[in-house]
Amino acid sequence: MTKLWYGIGHFMQTLMDWVLTPFGWAPVVIFSLVLAFGAIYWLMLQGRFTRAAKEKGGHL
Repeated sequence: MTKLWYGIGHFMQTLMDWVLTPFGWAPVVIFSLVLAFGAIYWLMLQGRFTRAAKEKGGHL
């Protein structure tokens, strides 16, 4: 069983080295930007829903 998991791990490491290494920091930067813009969008929506709830007297 150990050989199976080590084999999968070595395969994944080799695959990631081939796929991600040529791009350098680009995948990390893109992932971080997507998370940041998603968080900003979510906070804007949350503010809109909070204002609407206060105006209607509903629950926050």
